[in-house]
Amino acid sequence: MNATLKKLSLQTLRSTGVFSVASHLRRRDTLAILCYHGISIRDEHVWEGGLYITPAQFRDRLAWLRDLDANVLPLGEAFERLRTQSLPPRSVVLTFDDGFYDFYRYAWPLLSEFGYPCTLYLTTYYSRYRLPIFNLMINYLLWKGGVKVDQASRGAEVNRYMEEAASGKLSTEAKDGVARGLADSLKINYEQILQDRMFQIMSPEEVAEVARGGIDIQLHTHRHRTPADRELFIREIRDNTRCIEEITGRHPTHFCYPSGVTSHEFLPWLKECGVVTATTCEAGLATVKSEPLMLPRYLDGVAVDKLAFEYWLSGLR
Repeated sequence: MNATLKKLSLQTLRSTGVFSVASHLRRRDTLAILCYHGISIRDEHVWEGGLYITPAQFRDRLAWLRDLDANVLPLGEAFERLRTQSLPPRSVVLTFDDGFYDFYRYAWPLLSEFGYPCTLYLTTYYSRYRLPIFNLMINYLLWKGGVKVDQASRGAEVNRYMEEAASGKLSTEAKDGVARGLADSLKINYEQILQDRMFQIMSPEEVAEVARGGIDIQLHTHRHRTPADRELFIREIRDNTRCIEEITGRHPTHFCYPSGVTSHEFLPWLKECGVVTATTCEAGLATVKSEPLMLPRYLDGVAVDKLAFEYWLSGLR
């Protein structure tokens, strides 16, 4: 009932023009940073709707931005205009985390079709391997095989696999062997998953290609982790920076916290590494008062409909 009433209320606000007025008045001094993770190659959006949407859904998102007359800006320009309070109304930045192959296959062509800039926060360690990221693969296989249906039990099982891999000091290739064994036991075609390149980070050649095509490649740590130890944290940023520079020829200065794990303890370390902005997974609109190294974003997913999307972009949320 509450969901129905909320939808009716939003429909009334939109039909009476409140969304439009708000987007002109309230969205002149705020920045909406949209967050995406993956575009489904198969059924990833069914497995994890909070992280994946389908290619058709992502195309709808871009069309919605066009229909709403959003001003989609590059991250660096948007932050500078936020800082100087010179943003155009309905300013939006598009961001993708991680750098999965599905970005290359689906997101990049669609972004090019609409002519929209995008920042891709790239984690670089797995770009050297044509192998799926271990924890994601295990989680997906457990779901696909019907072994652990609910997220909590799957998460606990994934943690067990991760702990055993760490205690055994398994290499990336050895961990993939564990994933393959699990797939075989569940009668899941692992070779097809590898061929489809599910849960794989783009190769350096693919990253270089999208960078040449206008995609802004930025920092997401090398090993997708944020250690609480200063030396290890800075190592993550510097390894990530070095790899991105080698691939793109450009020096990255913007950062995204892996898995949304943030701490104010990280801020001086990020500044030490020359990072200008850092984005979180905290929902909200960025303002001139926002901490540049704790910028909020809006995590889009399969459950978000056009009405909720428009409501959020209007600045009424």
